[in-house]
Amino acid sequence: MKRNIKKAAIVMSVALAFSGLYGCGNEAENVTAEKTVEETDEGQGDIIEEEIDNSINELALKGPSYTGLTELDKTDNEDGTYRYQDMMEDGLTVITNMSYRNSQSDGQDPDAYAENFVCAVVDDTDSAKIISSKDDEAVSSMTSYPSYRVYWETGSNEDSRQNAGVVVLTDNFTYYYGYSCPVDFYEENANLYENDLDGIELTDKATLDAERANMAGSGDTSGAEDNDGGYGVYADKMNELKSAGLADQFTLAYINDNGSDTPELIASDSKGSFEHENAFIFTVYNGEVVEVASAISGVDGANLDYAIGANLIHISGSAAGMRDVFSRIENGKLEEVFVAEASSMDENAKYTINGESVKEDEYYKQINAFMEPYNPLVRIAYDGLYEVTYTYKDGFGGFEQGSSEKYSR
Repeated sequence: MKRNIKKAAIVMSVALAFSGLYGCGNEAENVTAEKTVEETDEGQGDIIEEEIDNSINELALKGPSYTGLTELDKTDNEDGTYRYQDMMEDGLTVITNMSYRNSQSDGQDPDAYAENFVCAVVDDTDSAKIISSKDDEAVSSMTSYPSYRVYWETGSNEDSRQNAGVVVLTDNFTYYYGYSCPVDFYEENANLYENDLDGIELTDKATLDAERANMAGSGDTSGAEDNDGGYGVYADKMNELKSAGLADQFTLAYINDNGSDTPELIASDSKGSFEHENAFIFTVYNGEVVEVASAISGVDGANLDYAIGANLIHISGSAAGMRDVFSRIENGKLEEVFVAEASSMDENAKYTINGESVKEDEYYKQINAFMEPYNPLVRIAYDGLYEVTYTYKDGFGGFEQGSSEKYSR
């Protein structure tokens, strides 16, 4: 999708998988955090026991500072290990910063260990596929520890994401810092990721925690810690929607262009119930969460769409004909900017644009002209977020549905 838009358990017994240099598969040997993998000539790995170091992690990796981040995960463990994930303002890029107790055995190839770590700990979806890895001399010179840059893909089809990250091996802990985005947009962001990874630093964890706390306290409510996955100011609203049976899946999107660091909340009902509104958009106005749009998506052509960063929301649907209303968020509510209506779907239909009568072909042409700067929109549906594009051809126009993404929660 062109524009759009993830608490881990404290238990540190996630399995490390080893299946050779360029892949992580189901055939891999499993190794818990209390054990390590020692390579053999066959490359399958022999499990050997290792006594866990009881030291407390006091270090962390630090990357560039960004504004407008949305906190997706903030896990801090008693041994000082951590896992932080943040969505960048583009709604596409997820930054992961984490540390984990070493489980590398003496003599094990550190490059292979770095790949295993990525497949089993950084990405535990069982779909990670290593593309390549290499010694990262730039980061090694900054951290004074062996460092490896690893590239991999995860997911499948429209959910595929490409990843680039750095694994740093210290005496007792393994660190990771990296970027993930949909495969279709990786190339255009690759230079940004590479340049940022070149500047990764190893710092005191207390320093990193203080910087994150300052960010959360600077008015960026989207980064505030809460009990609902980092959705900050929207946590109570999400719980309310769940309890009422109105919505059970959510994502965040920067729709409004007012410069706020707080994105809008997108909500929908995975059951697709047509007995009540099942698609919603919420924003924050004067410190309060307010609903700006809703629809019974899927009934009589009803749909709720939005454009990222353009402050445009589209609501469609009519019992008899067609009605397409395009609005902007102003002062916590919708303000109509373009309205197209057709009285029926037969030869006697009457067409109006912003209340003025027009001929049929002019009707579709004007909608197309209005929509051209905003294509594609994102459609809120019960089974996903769909890319939709308005197209005009041979005197007729309409929205064509394209690729889809799952909700973040």
